Amino acid sequence: MDRARGVLTRGVGSAMRAAQRPTPLAMREASGSTLVDVDGNSYVDYVLGFGPILLGHRPPAVVRAVEEQLRHGILFGAQHRGEVELAERLVELVPSAELVAFSNSGSEAVHAALRFARAATGRRLVVKFDGHYHGWLDPVHASGPALPPSSETGGPRHAVPGLPASADLVTCRWNDLDALARLLGEHDGEVAAVLMEPVPCNFGAYEPLPGYLHGVRELCDRRGVVLIFDEVITGFRLGLGGAQGRYGVAPHLTVLAKALASGFPLSAVVGSAEVMAVADSDGPVRHIGTYNANAISVAAANATLTTLEQGGDELYRELDSRAARLAQGIREAAAAVEAPLVVNQVGAVLHLLWGPRVPVRSHDDAYASDTAAVADVAAHLLGSGILALERGLWFTSTAHTDDDVDRTVAAAEHAIAAVVKRAPEYPRA
Repeated sequence: MDRARGVLTRGVGSAMRAAQRPTPLAMREASGSTLVDVDGNSYVDYVLGFGPILLGHRPPAVVRAVEEQLRHGILFGAQHRGEVELAERLVELVPSAELVAFSNSGSEAVHAALRFARAATGRRLVVKFDGHYHGWLDPVHASGPALPPSSETGGPRHAVPGLPASADLVTCRWNDLDALARLLGEHDGEVAAVLMEPVPCNFGAYEPLPGYLHGVRELCDRRGVVLIFDEVITGFRLGLGGAQGRYGVAPHLTVLAKALASGFPLSAVVGSAEVMAVADSDGPVRHIGTYNANAISVAAANATLTTLEQGGDELYRELDSRAARLAQGIREAAAAVEAPLVVNQVGAVLHLLWGPRVPVRSHDDAYASDTAAVADVAAHLLGSGILALERGLWFTSTAHTDDDVDRTVAAAEHAIAAVVKRAPEYPRA
């Protein structure tokens, strides 16, 4: 880390990694559910590359597909069969998909989706929700998970202190259909897109209220607004059809990334032919990118989807069941020492919140969590060989075992108890 801090900003390749205590870890190798650092320490991994590692580290089928593609080429600057095959699979698997445009990261694909929506509607204004995260680029890098709710004060809070949020962005309270209806009414004829995480995994992992997502789609249709689901996390992690398949609501556009290619850089915007037409044929939008649908990432994605399709419903039942067992074990460990720890779980995603306002249904509720206490739990777990993000977001994979869960719950019992004993200022249930 001394060397890294001399040449890398914050000593890391992504600022999100800098929060790790006692120091950002440097890894040597990974396999299945396990990471090994440069000092030889082994960890059960619940960071999973911040989400992409759904099949565990180095899944054999993906490794074989990438090795085979390397024998034929890396980047052609031309079309190849793999990208057509992958696009066809996305159209088949994702309920709302009729056309596909590939990019490389979730942030990049979000902006492609916004460009499509603006071109399709002739409008510029974007509605996002407090606490939702859509990448690090403006204008949507505002009112994110670490920032307090802003909708009550009427404007978004920029994620970079000292810089104002864009005038092309307004924020709203999520899970509140009336609030969105009022906002769209106030800006009638101005809003190009409503952008949301269909499950706010980045902070809270709480589910939409019954009928909420359907109601949002109806409001968008009524006002001529493009509804965009950011399924960067939920895509393929909550099922082959993602969150939209789970809840039965089709947006106009969907952003996919992370689990799509098992850790290789690849993202996509998929959506209705009507909206995507702006980037098709003679449409006004030219979707461009040197590395779009590069052969290596596409090979990884096709192998990933083949594995998920072969596993089918049973794979997802087992994945969800093991995540539920882990969540319940941590809840029981917290209850044993009267810690006010809430563990939300949606599919293979968990989020730990310390003393939030319950039930957790909005960013206002989740933001009441004592994030320092959650970070302390993660720091204690690290000493027991359990790697989890300090902000409380946990991912599970098909490679995690019952033994991993048992080991993690046992470590959580000690970690949570240590936080309660050493920090009496934390609220107790």
